[in-house]
This record gives sequence, structure tokens and C-alpha cells, in this order.
Amino acid sequence: IGGTIMDVKKLTQCALLAALTFVVTRFIQVPIPLGYFNIGNCIILLGCVLIPSPYGVIAGSLGSALADLTSFPVYTLPTLVIKALMPIVFYFFLKKGKEHKYAWGLAGEIVSTLIPLVGYTLVGGFLYGGLVAGLAQVPGLLLEYAANAVIFAVFLKPILAASKAINREYANE
Repeated sequence: IGGTIMDVKKLTQCALLAALTFVVTRFIQVPIPLGYFNIGNCIILLGCVLIPSPYGVIAGSLGSALADLTSFPVYTLPTLVIKALMPIVFYFFLKKGKEHKYAWGLAGEIVSTLIPLVGYTLVGGFLYGGLVAGLAQVPGLLLEYAANAVIFAVFLKPILAASKAINREYANE
């Protein structure tokens, strides 16, 4: 029965992270060419520190895709893929950094958020007639990239501390 309770907890955490990702992405937006700037990437990756893969992957991709479905529907499917790839790369860095989680977490954020930067540039080019059109959103995406990195760096240490407590709780079940 312990495994079932743990699964329910992980699914609940996954659903909460998906909902938080949706709300932050959908309702805290700054318009940029071909879309909008948001801090959803930061929410997804901080959530991935707290919950294991594949739950963080599912939560991030679903929460972001639902936000696009209700605001920029043409981006829904690309977002589902892009926002699944981003946490997969991030989890790789987290697993590498067992002793220096803060440094590896920062490196993971910097590298993994390149996926949306490149992905949305390519998708924008495809949807709007060429790479030049896709490149129109790069300045806004770079601003988003920087803002997410700063917010992530500020909140990573307390989230890492919380993740230790959560992991101890899972180990005791």
C-alpha cells in the first residue's frame, strides 16, 4: 500500500505543478513578436527539483501547452514537445550534480532553457514564413531567458532544501 500512497502523492504534485505552470504562463504574460514572454520555464524547472521525472516532464509540458491552447493555440503542439524536452535535459544535469546540486542546477537551467529559445525560433519561422520571421522573437526570448535564469538562481537554494525534506519523506514510506 505504501507504493500506492507515494504514487498518489507524486501524481498530486504533478497536477499542482501543471496547474501552477498553466496559471503563471497564461496570466503573467508580456507580449513579444509572435507570442509572449513569461516565467513558466522557471516554475517548471524549480518544480522538477521537487518532483522526480517523468512527473516534472509531464507537468511542465501539459501546463505550458494548456496555457498556449487558451492564448496562442497554434503553438500548443510545439509547446508540448519543447516543454517536455527542456526538463528532460534539466534532469540530466540534476542527476550529474549529486554533490554540487546548486551549481549543476544553474548549469541545467542555462542549458535546458536553450531548447525553448531555439525551438520557438524555429517554430516561429515555420509558422510565419521563414527563419527571418522566427528570429523576430529572439530579443523577447532572450529577455525571457535572462529573467527566468535570475529568478531560478534566487529560488534554487530554498527549493533544494525543500527537496531534501520531500525526498526523506518518500524514503520513509
